[in-house]
Amino acid sequence: MPNPAFVLTIAGRTDVGRTRSRNEDNVHVSADGEFAVVCDGMGGHAGGDIASRTAVEVITAVLEDYAPTEPVTVVDAADTERTQTDPVGTEPAVRSALAVARSAVQRANRSIHDLNVARGFAQGRGMGTTVAGVWRVPGTAQMVVFHAGDSRVYRLRDGELRTLTRDHSLYQIWLDNGGRGTAPQRNIIVRALGTGEDVEPEVAVHSLLPDDVVMICSDGLNGMVPDAAIARLLREERDPAAACAALVDAANGAGGQDNVTVVVARFAASA
Repeated sequence: MPNPAFVLTIAGRTDVGRTRSRNEDNVHVSADGEFAVVCDGMGGHAGGDIASRTAVEVITAVLEDYAPTEPVTVVDAADTERTQTDPVGTEPAVRSALAVARSAVQRANRSIHDLNVARGFAQGRGMGTTVAGVWRVPGTAQMVVFHAGDSRVYRLRDGELRTLTRDHSLYQIWLDNGGRGTAPQRNIIVRALGTGEDVEPEVAVHSLLPDDVVMICSDGLNGMVPDAAIARLLREERDPAAACAALVDAANGAGGQDNVTVVVARFAASA
């Protein structure tokens, strides 16, 4: 059965920061509050802003056109976390949403890659973008989380902040292998949209519980503001728009060395 008693209240904000002359981030929050996408463009004069805007436009169009054909049910209170490659126990509507989200990211990748080819860039060159997004499975208390690159999705539950994504970066690989030797730069991305003909985004489904707060951000936030400070601001600012403003201000107050983009969503009673 549908779950109209709870809604996602979402707000988003992007800022050029304190040191950059151009904002290569892009963000979209759907009018119905059911999904949001953050993209952090790469490429500078090669068109990082074009890449991030293209990704947002393509993904938004795919998700807005989606119409579920299977009945949906409300997830129970258990926090089920399933990846796109683990269909066991996943209801048809959720499986469909996972596949649609994956397809949307891959379509965006092809669009950007085609632009790079048309401009004469070699494979792995030209513009690219990270992506991170959330999409509430229509009528349910579950959300699809998708990402490629080092833009992140977090969830604040019962005051505790948890990262729902894992960075696709050389630094994260170094950490996974024990962190021995000299650490690589944190901003070297090993998976992104547009730099290759194909990309495999990570796609997963997570439960939503009343009073959950979900945050999406580019690394202009988490690269400047520690997770503990992010958690504190999310706890203090219950209004998503006010929370976005406070987080952007915190990133800029810490130096604002990159573009910063934040989306904050609260899952709460529809009043």
